[in-house]
Amino acid sequence: MISLPICLGTGADRRSVIADFVVLRDSTAYNIILERKTINDFSAVICIKFLTMKFMTDRGAVGSIRGDLEAAVACDNASLSLRKESKKAAGVFLADLDVRIEDKPRPEPKGDMEKFHIGKSAEQFTFVNKNPPHELKGPLMEVVRANGDLFAWTPSDMLGLDPEVMAHRLAIKSDAKPVAQRRRKISQERANEVAKQMTGLLKTEFIKELEYSTWLSHVVLTRRQGIVFLGFMDAYSGYNQILMHRPDQEKTAFITLGGTYCYKVMPFGLKNAGATYQRLMRKVFHDLIGSTVEVYVHDILVKMAEPSSLIDDL
Repeated sequence: MISLPICLGTGADRRSVIADFVVLRDSTAYNIILERKTINDFSAVICIKFLTMKFMTDRGAVGSIRGDLEAAVACDNASLSLRKESKKAAGVFLADLDVRIEDKPRPEPKGDMEKFHIGKSAEQFTFVNKNPPHELKGPLMEVVRANGDLFAWTPSDMLGLDPEVMAHRLAIKSDAKPVAQRRRKISQERANEVAKQMTGLLKTEFIKELEYSTWLSHVVLTRRQGIVFLGFMDAYSGYNQILMHRPDQEKTAFITLGGTYCYKVMPFGLKNAGATYQRLMRKVFHDLIGSTVEVYVHDILVKMAEPSSLIDDL
């Protein structure tokens, strides 16, 4: 990631901000894509129909820039052409927009880490620091193994939360008109991947089939991004345990070759999914946050000043 100054407009009608960019090596017709945060920093409003962006200048006036229709069409055609040439469907997941890719670094454990198994399967493992005090490492591994049923190894291990505790609601204006997108044509390879993901989502009851919906979107395929002792826990899979508010479920509908479906659980890609999850974490750990626990959305840190309190705090 790099930070660069970018400028909109010229002369007195200009606005400059510092923006963070993630550098990728990929086949795309776009040189730069601005994220929502950067657009907000410019206080910008975009009208796609007229290819115009209006923004607040450094002197407080309203500035504007306009795109070129021919260049936009050429860019879009080039992008579609590159997609057709791409045969890389491995590692893509349906509606799995990773909210962990943020503008702030995530807390990470330091030092040499050692893998140790928790369950019977080879895939059921976690990590522990290689060099903690001898009297600490053994009991720590034992308490983690003893609580192995708290780990979610597969989607079927996530039973979901009672909606009375937390449910995700969509903030939609009462006079908003339903939007129904057409199903897009995709390659056979990607269609097979969609069918595979749909089977898994239906099996875990994360989605359900609809006969009819006035709200409809097409499928998106994306790739999967003073204290002495700290315990790191990634509760990312907890997103799938928050149910959608029942009246809002059909507004998450999407269309595939196999039919029309909607989400029963909160999908990752919703704009305010992170805020809902943060509220849940504060509700669960309200009496521990600030003392022995710190929560950064789905990253949970258990902090201990003394090794003797590690097991009790965990």
